[in-house]
Amino acid sequence: MSSRPPDHRRLVVDPALIVVLVVALAAGMLCFVLKGPAVFFEVLSDDLRLLAAIAPKVLAGVLLAGLLTVLLPREQVARWMGARSGLKGLSLAAFAGALLPGGPMMTFPLAVALGTAGADIGTATAFVSGWALLNVNRTLVWEMSFFDNDFVLLRYGLSLLLPIVLGWLARVLFGRGGSWVGGEGRAE
Repeated sequence: MSSRPPDHRRLVVDPALIVVLVVALAAGMLCFVLKGPAVFFEVLSDDLRLLAAIAPKVLAGVLLAGLLTVLLPREQVARWMGARSGLKGLSLAAFAGALLPGGPMMTFPLAVALGTAGADIGTATAFVSGWALLNVNRTLVWEMSFFDNDFVLLRYGLSLLLPIVLGWLARVLFGRGGSWVGGEGRAE
């Protein structure tokens, strides 16, 4: 018997996609009219190259997220990162986000996988915020390369508790239960 959560189909075309498509088409038409066909097709070509470069990363992140929903024991994820995990769950999620290497193509699918496996909206918020504010890899490689160490330590220190506070606020504002992951996630 599979421990895979129930299958909830996502809409391929949802309101957010429609908004992005309308804005992109309007920007494309403006570029074509104001800058001419040569510039438009140059930008389109650059965008298609970028899409080809990031598509494998997005695919890998989505596949990893899908596989993790099957591999992560739902009861354990709910205990460690669910609605009743308290400060411990928020801290664990923020710490995991801070240590996670990679960009949004890894972080967001993993957050969805955690939500599908039983993490609540608070721990998901702490996880994504920990990645965004405290990412150790980015801090060491990029920030310390460009900024004075005192500035980096000040920024990092001021940001240290924010993922936990944001996770707590998400729990307070959006409740401790219910669905939050594209119609799939379920808080325990």
